[in-house]
Amino acid sequence: MTYQQLVSYLSEKGLAVSEKQCEALSRYAALLKEWNEKINLTSIVEEPEVIEKHFLDSALAAVDYSFAGRKVIDIGSGAGFPGAVIALLFPTSSVTLLDATKKKFLFLQAVKDDLHLENLHFLAGRVEDLKDQRESFDVAISRGFAAMRVFAEVGAPLIYVTGTLIAMKGPNGDAEMEEAKNILKKLSLRQKKKSEFVLPSGDRRIVYYFAKDAATPKRFPRRWDEIQRNKI
Repeated sequence: MTYQQLVSYLSEKGLAVSEKQCEALSRYAALLKEWNEKINLTSIVEEPEVIEKHFLDSALAAVDYSFAGRKVIDIGSGAGFPGAVIALLFPTSSVTLLDATKKKFLFLQAVKDDLHLENLHFLAGRVEDLKDQRESFDVAISRGFAAMRVFAEVGAPLIYVTGTLIAMKGPNGDAEMEEAKNILKKLSLRQKKKSEFVLPSGDRRIVYYFAKDAATPKRFPRRWDEIQRNKI
């Protein structure tokens, strides 16, 4: 995939990407390939594939939701997807990347500095331990961090009442939704939109948007081993 194709694909869906933003994404791709030789960040490093599987994929969350002016936390951000792409596309947003692996932030700091992403912030740690960040964000988002039921339990406490939880999933998303339906009710998370996409390669993507209708019960999130072991 080329940057021109990325711009065209997103333009057809109502999301504009400027030439300057494409230049920044190209620099991001170069840094990703360079740093991946030092730190294991991703198995996808060739630019055409990075454009589709990382940049376009990350931008899909913004087709039906504007991050402009929003305070966002990307849970399990890895090499910065989707959070760093959102920060680049929406300069008035404030995006915090959360990951338990601190060394990845060496790479992400290089991305922030090189692309001048002053609205990009970092938080190293485990999401279930973020007691001081409770109800601090407008949006919690994740791409491939964990199963829907797990992401919902750790993400919901971090967003304000009336905030939005965004789960980016592949073709098994509906099966994960079925598994998560009980915990979603307990967390007062209501699905308000489901957007489906097919990437140029043919891969299917589903983005789920949930509204938080009431405060998260204090018992959530539980300990990580309990979340993993016990379904609700």
